[in-house]
Amino acid sequence: MKGKLVLKNVIIRLKLGSEPFEKISSSDIPVDIEWSGEITEGMSIDYTDICEVLANFVEREYDYIEELALDILNVLVEEYPTGTWKVTVKKPFPPVSLKTESVLFTIEGGKYA
Repeated sequence: MKGKLVLKNVIIRLKLGSEPFEKISSSDIPVDIEWSGEITEGMSIDYTDICEVLANFVEREYDYIEELALDILNVLVEEYPTGTWKVTVKKPFPPVSLKTESVLFTIEGGKYA
């Protein structure tokens, strides 16, 4: 039997941006996490444990959302090697020439990806 676990808009407070003014203070960055895979007896993946893993990213500094998403994916795959992971990082109101609500980057990986 297959299953899916989704954590929506987990907020990680960190410094994100390639411009110096973006790293003056930390921002709340929403992250979506998805795991899919085979379900065995009992709990397959504990979402409280996933949140503990994500807490290790608080107050880090990244230039690009792609780097953050890849680092999160690599840690999740290492900690929980079964199944497939999908990580989406959202940067609210990025400093671009047109007003944009957010920009998102999604990366997938894992045993079945």
